[in-house]
Amino acid sequence: MTLHIPLLDSSHAGPSTHRHKQIIPSSDVHNDLKNVVRCLRGSKRIVVVTGAGISTGADIPDFRSSTGLFNGDRAQVGRTKDLFNVKCLSSPSLLADHHALITSLASLSISANPTPFHSFLSSLSSSGRLLRCYTQNIDGLESKVGLKIGIPPAPTAKSRARPKSRSKTTTADDLIDLQLTTTPLLESEPEPEVIPLHGSIHTLSCTLCRATFPILPHLPLSPLAIPCPTCELTSTIREALSERRRKQGFLRSDVILYGEEHPQGESIGSTMEKDLKNVDCLVVVGTSLNIPGVKRLVKEMSGAVHHRSKGKGGGKVTLINDEYPRTFPSSIEGGKGIFDYWIESDIQRFTVDYLTNQSYLDNLEEGRESGPSTPKKKRTGDVVVLPPTPESIDRPRTKPGSRKASKQALNSSIQEDLATPTKRKRMEVEVVIPVSPVSMKKGKYVRRERDTTPTPISQSQSAQSG
Repeated sequence: MTLHIPLLDSSHAGPSTHRHKQIIPSSDVHNDLKNVVRCLRGSKRIVVVTGAGISTGADIPDFRSSTGLFNGDRAQVGRTKDLFNVKCLSSPSLLADHHALITSLASLSISANPTPFHSFLSSLSSSGRLLRCYTQNIDGLESKVGLKIGIPPAPTAKSRARPKSRSKTTTADDLIDLQLTTTPLLESEPEPEVIPLHGSIHTLSCTLCRATFPILPHLPLSPLAIPCPTCELTSTIREALSERRRKQGFLRSDVILYGEEHPQGESIGSTMEKDLKNVDCLVVVGTSLNIPGVKRLVKEMSGAVHHRSKGKGGGKVTLINDEYPRTFPSSIEGGKGIFDYWIESDIQRFTVDYLTNQSYLDNLEEGRESGPSTPKKKRTGDVVVLPPTPESIDRPRTKPGSRKASKQALNSSIQEDLATPTKRKRMEVEVVIPVSPVSMKKGKYVRRERDTTPTPISQSQSAQSG
């Protein structure tokens, strides 16, 4: 079941959608909000999935909202969708408009400032509670609040590489390799906190050699295909060495377009598998969840959170958006809910009013401390009092106080009564038997040698035998 917590009035609420059977309205919005915030503050390994909704506050348009790029005139919407399809790279009629759109989005992203929610993500990372942020955005605003954006390399099996045959002559490829050689990442370098699922607007890559360049020096992008500088350098060197020229590539945006696979999809999958084993709270923010890969990510993360917190009252799955995703189910197979809470609110307003509002957070903690609680039972032990003995009557009795004090007094008393030497001292002992006159002459014996001492009986027997 998904608990719906509405924070928007009717004038600011999103378009009405079909009410799912698994979504129930909150009967106490105030207390339910407290539970959501307390859950976020108590979680230690939070995964956040973000969409374009967290950047609209920075004047970067989204795609599918009422004011997004994919809404409006049908013909214009169809044209815009074509500009985000991989086919536009090979179509001269669409390439110029595609470059113009990329130029506009890149300019907005470079000049935009982070939103309050971006700052909240940074605070989660600073406190060590942000396990990962999977973002569908291409603007890179997370880097402006100190978060590291990137994709960890996929684990590869160790294999023995075939040694390259050394040539005595230097070729153009050798010179290019020297130009492109970079220092490998250190193994101890921390992994990126933000995984860009749809690429980045800030870089360009060659379609042939995969060399990467920042987009800023190339703005505004040419309406024609942009030649790759690395491929041009290779061609120049090969021509100088009288070698055959090779095919050259062109620069394209590193934004993942419709109709193509992510070039680092395997690395993203490996990171997701690792995070599934550790996540204890999931927050989905500002997305319509129309992309199949993101849908699968949310379902799997939700299942991992619910499985890990089963029977412990632990982590929850929270959706923060001004509308419920139209094409996303409220439950998965078996009727199990995907979201525990749906907070219908503007993302930045919810962040400022609740997530980062220090006075609200202080009142939240005070309410928890002053709330009703079950008093702890005091441990009371029965004091064992032994009946007095003739020897212990004169001793001062210990008044029954704490269990520890009385127990110590009792133990010391018993030890005094039962005290015996643990080791016998090695010393000479004088044994005197007053009955025997012979023993008076031999009065000193070592180590209790009684077997040599005569007795009156033995003296009489010896006299008779004589």
